[in-house]
Amino acid sequence: MKIGIVSDIHCNVEALESALRAMHHVDEIFCAGDAVNGFRWSNDVIDLLRLRGAHMVLGNHDRDFLQVHKERSGSNGYISPENREFIHRLGFRHEVELGGRRILMVHASPFDPYFEYIFPNSQDFRRLAELEADLFIYGHTHFPVAQRVGEVTVVNPGSVGQPRDPSRPSKTYAIVDLATLEVAIHDIDEVGVNGASPSANGSAWQTA
Repeated sequence: MKIGIVSDIHCNVEALESALRAMHHVDEIFCAGDAVNGFRWSNDVIDLLRLRGAHMVLGNHDRDFLQVHKERSGSNGYISPENREFIHRLGFRHEVELGGRRILMVHASPFDPYFEYIFPNSQDFRRLAELEADLFIYGHTHFPVAQRVGEVTVVNPGSVGQPRDPSRPSKTYAIVDLATLEVAIHDIDEVGVNGASPSANGSAWQTA
C-alpha cells in the first residue's frame, strides 16, 4: 500500500493538480495542513483534496483564515458552505492505521507548543522517537525530510506552494510505501500543469 503526502499548498492549485496527477497510483492522500493562506482562500484546492478523499489536518494558516473569516464576516475570501463545514470539522491531529502501520499526522509539532518549527537538528526532532507511531507526517517548515528517528519513520513532504530549502528550491511531495516504509521525495514538474505527464524525479530513502 502506498500513500502520497502533500503539505503547505498555500492556494497553489496548479502545483497541487500536478502533484496529484503524479500520485494517481497511490492508495491514499495525506495533506499536512496549510492548504490555504490566512488571508486568502481557494475553493479549488479544497475541492481537489476532498475529491481524492484526502486525510487532512488544520495548519496555522487554515486556522487563521477561519478566524479572520468569522471576525470580518467573510471579507477575506469566499468559501463555499460545503468547504467551510468540511474545514471546521478538521482537527490539528490525525491518527489512523493503514496497511498495518500506525500513522500520526500534525501540521507542525506533536509537542506543546504545537506550531513550533521542527528541523532535523532540533532537540524536538530527536523527541519524535517517543511517538507511538510507525510513521509520523508533518509540514510547516517547507523543508522536505525523510529520516528514521528511533523506530519512527519521519516524513515532511516539503511544500507544494512555497518551497524554502535553498538546496532544493523546487516544490515537492512525498510517497511512502507502507509495506517497506520506503520514502521518496519528488520534485513537482511545473510542465505537468500544462497537461504533460509530471516528472518522477526525486530522491528515495529506505528505512533499515
